[in-house]
Amino acid sequence: MRLPVWSRVLAILLPWSLAIGLLGWVVSLRFPIDGVARFSFTFDGSSPWLNPFQPGERVTSPGRQPEGWTGQRIIGEPVYSSARLPGAYDTLEIAMEVKPLRQPLAELGLLRDEEAFSFEMEPLWSEALSSGWRRVRAGGREGYVRQDLTDDALLTQDYARLMVWQSELDIPSWSDEPGEWRSYDVSLRGTHDFHVVPGTDGYLRFRFVLQDVNRARDPKNRAAFRLTRRDETLWTEAVSVSGVADNRPSKAFEKTIDIPDLAPGVYRLSFLADDDFFIRTVSTPARRWVIGPRLYVGDTVGYEQADAYRTQWITNSHHLVAETFHKEGLQTVRLGSAPIELRRTHTPHPLDRAAGERVQPVELRLEKGSIRLVGDGYFAPEAESLFYPAPRRLTADADPLAEGVVAVLTPLVVPEPLEDGWWRVRSSWTLPASQDTLRLALGLPGIVTRSGAFDIRRAEMTYRRPPLSPSEWWRAIRRELSAAWKRL
Repeated sequence: MRLPVWSRVLAILLPWSLAIGLLGWVVSLRFPIDGVARFSFTFDGSSPWLNPFQPGERVTSPGRQPEGWTGQRIIGEPVYSSARLPGAYDTLEIAMEVKPLRQPLAELGLLRDEEAFSFEMEPLWSEALSSGWRRVRAGGREGYVRQDLTDDALLTQDYARLMVWQSELDIPSWSDEPGEWRSYDVSLRGTHDFHVVPGTDGYLRFRFVLQDVNRARDPKNRAAFRLTRRDETLWTEAVSVSGVADNRPSKAFEKTIDIPDLAPGVYRLSFLADDDFFIRTVSTPARRWVIGPRLYVGDTVGYEQADAYRTQWITNSHHLVAETFHKEGLQTVRLGSAPIELRRTHTPHPLDRAAGERVQPVELRLEKGSIRLVGDGYFAPEAESLFYPAPRRLTADADPLAEGVVAVLTPLVVPEPLEDGWWRVRSSWTLPASQDTLRLALGLPGIVTRSGAFDIRRAEMTYRRPPLSPSEWWRAIRRELSAAWKRL
């Protein structure tokens, strides 16, 4: 029996209709009329657009969790994911529904340099800014000001009352009348950054007494000074050590830095060396200079002035981490009146200021050397030279309200509160010209030591480019062809 004509026509048209419909769906994804492609999904590993975070030892398996919600729990950091692009787009916004558990800060980053494995990190979540603050724009800046202050608090030039988070400020135009030369006996081990305000005469002047205590290593005696202004390198000079025929510690020797014609601003003079080089003495007429955020106070083995090094510093750091790598360095460290006892080597020991000492600089007191400190501020040998070369960073340990901060410069999008402690958070980036897959990194500072977690139950990815027009259509076609050619 022959089938009716209409059924034969339907049998012919149906596959073609399905194929055309599928083709139309694919075209609509890659060439949406309004230029927007949006994908929203449960973060359970089933979406083709965003993979779960890895490695496995820092996350739970995506899916149904023991508490009854569906998604993935992050318990370590950093963790990585990858996203598939639906076409050639200009920007990407990722929104997530998250529940932070003892995790006050999160950042999400997009891989920019594969060789250096460098990510462009963007703010994602801050518990400190989730209440008591409001987001404003003023004078070309964007960020958060205290709820009880006006918008112009964002324009403050008082760096002691300002924080930054993934944001930059213009370099201040500072210079000071040169003072008298002053010398400080120290025992600073390895690489250190000196942040300095130049003199009104345009000079930056320092004298360092240096010593290499391990000339048995190979390669030998590699050290240098480098002057930078923000990311621009202005001057570099190697440090040479005489008498390398034996392996004994070198004699202490002097290195003079005398750099003219500097514009007003803040400069970073970096001493680049391994931890077997010591700075024994620092001399300068500069009125404002600080070291940081790393301060490694070493011992004095092999040095003739064995007791002459500084164990008391002034700091504007509110939070720091102390660590020693030798049993001789086990000691009690005091940040103002707040103590921490170092009981183990090779173990970071966090130390925060006492609640009543969160505004003015405090004294950092060590019992001895052989200790490395990293702060959220800077260190100086005396109060007169202490200053903020840049605002402090908003870190996971920071409490800006309690620390007297009036504004935080950051592109953080205001988190949207949901039910039961869940929040909707967002970050966005411009996209590379031609790429099929994006690599993402989620940073959760201190999550392991805090025994914290970061739950993710949903995600939404929004890709944007200009709406299609005749010219934009051909631009999109060329970008798609260029991307396809690079994949070959």
